[in-house]
Amino acid sequence: MARTSRNDWCVAGLAILRDQGHEALTVDRLCAALQKTKGSFYHHFADLETYLGELLSFWEQELTEAPIERASREASQQQRSARLDQVVRGLDHALDVSVRAWARRYERAGSAMQRVDRRRIDYLAELRRTAGHRNARMLAQLEYSAFVGAQQLGYFNEARRAAKLGHAQHEALLLLAKAWAKR
Repeated sequence: MARTSRNDWCVAGLAILRDQGHEALTVDRLCAALQKTKGSFYHHFADLETYLGELLSFWEQELTEAPIERASREASQQQRSARLDQVVRGLDHALDVSVRAWARRYERAGSAMQRVDRRRIDYLAELRRTAGHRNARMLAQLEYSAFVGAQQLGYFNEARRAAKLGHAQHEALLLLAKAWAKR
């Protein structure tokens, strides 16, 4: 029988969070999901609060830092943007929606959500600046706001719809950037 790692507990927790909401993040449900005892849970984590902090860090790494790292490996700004779009389309958007809901009720999740939002916007602004856009930060904020809205509305749940929306958003941002450049 394979040993259960801290990452296994985090993967299980994110699935529970996504499918059942933050209220379901209990030691009992986590143990049931992994078919492990409470002793196994407490072997890895001092208490539920410690676990929740690690869960948020794991989510931040998997759904923010890892996609940025993958995109950053590309040589050009255009390739980085394209890779980021590709990677982001494949993320667990329902999980982000659940974390955002949790962030309204749990201060620690709220802090993590703010940190993630800021990191994502910073990276988008960096991409826009590298492409020579004036108002790169404002473009990044608009782009990210549209992304969060699309997540909340469930537009990423259907690949074709997400691709069309992504293309339309890209075109709209280019038009806006060109209009700002003429000022």
